[in-house]
Formats: sequence, structure tokens, C-alpha cells
Amino acid sequence: MARLEVDLALTDAAFVDFPKALEQIAAEIKAELCWLDLRNASLATLAGTPKLRVEILVEINPASTCSILLKSSEGMGNGAPLTTAVLQRLLELLRQFLPAAAVSYRSDQDGPIRK
Repeated sequence: MARLEVDLALTDAAFVDFPKALEQIAAEIKAELCWLDLRNASLATLAGTPKLRVEILVEINPASTCSILLKSSEGMGNGAPLTTAVLQRLLELLRQFLPAAAVSYRSDQDGPIRK
């Protein structure tokens, strides 16, 4: 099971703009966006094949950070290329819609997900 995590550092402006940016990103990647409350959202999209669903869980923290977790049933043994491609596209779109947001942690580059 693929699990990829990203933490973002948000400027004050990016923190305010994040909900709208997330809606734009959902439209770009053809994802279903569901706001669970004002700071938590989930997105679901298909990656490369109609059978591979990628869930994206988003938590906007009051300390101007954002945690994003991508999960899918794709195996990590081969590096989960389809799920990783969704992550890459997500990061590209975040840079486009929130240029001031900066990646502070990324599980697939920095080692296993922190417990």
C-alpha cells in the first residue's frame, strides 16, 4: 500500500488562500473534494487506471503548516509510480496556485513516514 506524506510551510497569504487553491487543484486533477471541516479535507482521484484510486488527506494546521497524505493500494516495492505521479502533479499545482508555500518534508525523498 502506497503512503506518501508531504508537509508544507505556508506564509500567511498562502494559509488564507489554501482552501481556494485546493478547490482549483481538485478541478485540475479531476478529484472529488470533500471538506470535512474548515481545516480538513479529502480528495479522491484515479491514477493511470480506473482501478487505482488515490486518496489525498489534507490537514491545515493553525501554525501555518499543512500536512498532506496520499494513500493508494499500489505497492511500494516498485516505488508506487502512479501514486508518485499524482504527488508530483499535486506539488506542481501547489507551486502554481500557492507559490509561497514551501515543502518542508516529503516521505518518499526523506525516508519512511514519521510515526
